Parts: sequence; structure tokens; C-alpha cells
Amino acid sequence: MSQNQGYGVFEDDRPSKTPFIVLAVLALLVVIGLAGFVYAVGGPGAQERSMADGAAQAESSDQDSSANGTAQTNTAATPTTVPLEDGRIVMTLHGSKDTYVKTGESYIESGVHVLDVKEGDLTSSVTTSGSVDTSKPGDYTVTYTVRNAAGMEDSIERTVHVTDDMAWDSDGISVLMYHYVYTDDDQPDEVNSNYINQKTLEEQLKWLTDNGYYYPSWFELRAYIDGTHSLPAKSVVLTFDDGQYGFLDYGIPLLEKYKVPATAFLIGDNDNTEEIIHEKASPYIDFQNHSYAMHTGGSTAIGHGGRIYDLTAEQITADLQKLSDMLGTNEAFAYPYGDVSDAAPGAVKDAGLLCAFTTAYDQVHVGDNPYTLPRIRIFGESPLDSFVYQVQTGA
Repeated sequence: MSQNQGYGVFEDDRPSKTPFIVLAVLALLVVIGLAGFVYAVGGPGAQERSMADGAAQAESSDQDSSANGTAQTNTAATPTTVPLEDGRIVMTLHGSKDTYVKTGESYIESGVHVLDVKEGDLTSSVTTSGSVDTSKPGDYTVTYTVRNAAGMEDSIERTVHVTDDMAWDSDGISVLMYHYVYTDDDQPDEVNSNYINQKTLEEQLKWLTDNGYYYPSWFELRAYIDGTHSLPAKSVVLTFDDGQYGFLDYGIPLLEKYKVPATAFLIGDNDNTEEIIHEKASPYIDFQNHSYAMHTGGSTAIGHGGRIYDLTAEQITADLQKLSDMLGTNEAFAYPYGDVSDAAPGAVKDAGLLCAFTTAYDQVHVGDNPYTLPRIRIFGESPLDSFVYQVQTGA
């Protein structure tokens, strides 16, 4: 150290601190600048996202169980279930959600049809669980579960009531035949007996619901015809022919409102059949076979002149199988115009169908030919008491 002799001021001869201060200030400015840049790029939530990402990575990583005995977690090996989109998967039970079986008789597993509106028919992917002991009266649950390729899972249950405490049918089941539905604001140019007003249909559905009617599946009805299965005395089947827009727009919502299952017989070569199958799928509508290309006139004047009279048994079978492949169902068939050629019943059987319906007027009875069954035509503007009489007696 040295002293200034002129003014007596103390002067330190060590290196000046100024360069270090300058460097520190510059470093601080650099840090502040980088922080501002990160904030600008990442935004206010960048830190939170970074922390969340880190937590997610930590959660999904495997933990070493050999050192501390902790159960190993490997989320990558666990199937992922993603939220189900509304209306994405439609599960349609065959028959009633509440199924009744007479004690001691066999339970008939009617199954479920499943449509994914994006992936298509998933029925073959359904897993069925639950058991039914028909030797013991009681309530049993059968669960149907399906999972699509996107990881969405859905399920539906059927309650099976094994009982002796109810009346069983002994004189026939009414299979009702409807066609077209209209409203006061959307009427056809000409209303005939094939048309029913939405209000009249609702009145009928309400009566069936209020009076506790049972809706057997095609599997149950076939077993009833074969004499191997009992059905409740209050049993009825609803069918709608042709898939006309009035039924689709006005009939289906009513069936859903009253939770009444019904069958719609579709025509395969109509321009909108594929659209109907996917866009009108419903838990209460079972799409079945009205032929692929036989709902048209033929070359003869036999019956109603339908094309079925022009076809061989092999051609009829091929036609039915083509539409069944489209529908994903193969249980019931309604003859176009009610026409039945000599070759038709055998061809229907060869196509693997359980039941086939004409337009002959009567109830279905034990011992009937399952391939030439009658139906009860519902005339559009019949009063409710006439409808009730038709359901109860078939007359």
C-alpha cells in the first residue's frame, strides 16, 4: 500500500472492484433476459405444465420392486379405457330387458346386437357374464360388455326372472304388423290403412306399457313355436315393414319413450339402407330382413306379383344372406308383399333364419310352420278397444 503525500488521502493499491461489479450486473441482465424469453415462449402456465409433465412421467415410470417390495406399476401394460362418446356405441338387447322364464325350463340366451357408428358391427366382440339357475326361482343378472378399437367400453344388463308366479300363454301370441307413421303436420297425400297417426301409435304403446306386456325375442318366439318354451300370457311382438321415413322419424322416438322393443324389416337395395342402419340405430330397434332385392314386381301374376316367384331357392337364399350381412342380424324375415313361393320356405331355412312372416291374418301358435307365420295387421285409424281386442285374441 502507499499514501498520497500531497493531500493525505489513503489510496489502496489492490486491483479495483469495478470490473467485477460490471460483470455481475451484466450477468444479472442476461439472466433476466433469459427469464423473460422463457416467459414469453411458455406463457403464464409453462411452469405448471412442466411440473404436470414431470409428475405424469414419474407416475407412468416403472418402480423397482426388487429393492423395497413395492408392487410394480406399469401403466403401459394396462389396457386404457377412454371416455365413451355419446351415441358412439348402440347396444340393442334382443327381446325384453326384463326376461321371464318358467321355473324348470331352459333360459334362452337371446343376446345383444352392438353397433359402433364409426367402426361398424361389434356383436362378435361382446363378452357375456352372469349365470341363471332356472331350478331356483329368483332374479338373475346377465351383463353384456363390449370394447371398441378406440378403447371405449360399454355394457348393458338383462334381468332374468325365474318364476312360477305368473300366467303363461296357452292360446297364441299376436305379432303386430305396422307400416308407416305420420303426424298432423306431416301427412301423406293419401292416407290408407297402412298409415297410422303418431298420436294413435302413442296411445297403443301407452296401453301396452300400462298393462305390463312382455316382448319376447325371436329366439324365445321360435322356442315357443317349437313347444319347448313358455311365454307370459301378456306377450306381444311389434314389427314395422319397409323402414319408411315416417316410422324412422316419428315411430322410433315413441318406442324409445315407452321403452318398447320392436323390429323394423328393412329393404336392402334402397338407397338409404346403410344410412338407416348406422344413423337410426336404437336400443329399442332390431333391424331384420325384408329381402335385399325382392321387394319389387316380378313377371307373374301369382299372389301379389312379387319377384320372389321368379327366383330359385338358391337365389332366394343368396338374396337373404346378402342383406343379413349388411344388417348384422339373421333371425327374422318378412316376405315382400306377403308372397310365398313353393321354394321360399326351404330357402329361408337354408339362409339360417329362425322365423319368416307372411301377411296372413292370425296369431302365432305352438306347432306353426316357423317359415310361414301369420301376423296381425294394425289398421291405421282403428279405435283403442279394437287394438286391445287384436292384441288379446288375434281377431
